[in-house]
Amino acid sequence: MRLVLIWSALLTAMICMPKVRAQSQTAADDLSLKSVPKQFLRDEARIWTSPFRRHSYTANGFKKYVVPFVLVTGALIATDRKVTNALPNSADQLKWSGRISQIGSAYGLAGISGSAYLAGKFIHDDHLRETGLLSLEALGHSQIAVFALKEITNRERPLDNGKRGGFWEGGTSFPSGHSAGAFAVATVFAYEYQDRPVVPIAAYSLATLVAASRVGADKHWVSDIVAGGSLGFLMGRFTYKRRHSAGHSARLMPAITFSRTAPALSWAF
Repeated sequence: MRLVLIWSALLTAMICMPKVRAQSQTAADDLSLKSVPKQFLRDEARIWTSPFRRHSYTANGFKKYVVPFVLVTGALIATDRKVTNALPNSADQLKWSGRISQIGSAYGLAGISGSAYLAGKFIHDDHLRETGLLSLEALGHSQIAVFALKEITNRERPLDNGKRGGFWEGGTSFPSGHSAGAFAVATVFAYEYQDRPVVPIAAYSLATLVAASRVGADKHWVSDIVAGGSLGFLMGRFTYKRRHSAGHSARLMPAITFSRTAPALSWAF
């Protein structure tokens, strides 16, 4: 019965995402900081009221997103202690993992996103400016959701109480805020620059490194980072779909097709 609370809170952000449509170019082109508070609160309301909207629930979205996520996260929770105990857990592992994980701190990610916004404004690059601004918004959405879920689940961290990992024990482990924030920002960058494969690869690789480092630093269980990373991805996708300008969309896109003999890579304009 208690696990139902976890899934219900997590699905709040998940179920609504497939139904999101991009804003019109006129609405999305407003990249001024003055528009952020009102738009942010409006999007927050959409996120948290989505479970009460009938159109949020689709059979396809439920099967495609919710069921796999619940099954995978549930399986990871059941094996968390075995995975954590299997790690070397040496002093060097804890030290370096802790240092790397700081890249995914809220202030670190805010610095990266804010720098992108300021750089775009300085060199008059609206695309980069939008990327930085939407990254900040996605980061904010992810951290609010993480805080709410931590308060609901109260899971113990690996270093607490002999690595029991119990829920409703006063902890703050589930889900990982660093993972959520890293993937929220990485997703915005990946979507904004999807025509440049190196950007999505670098963004997601760095986010994955941050998430893994939280386990290596003994700050989170594997299920924590998977839940956090999934939540961050969805928040980043939600923000991009809601706020990006059509004028900044990629014009050159790779497409993979399959014939009877071999796969083929083509480019769509």
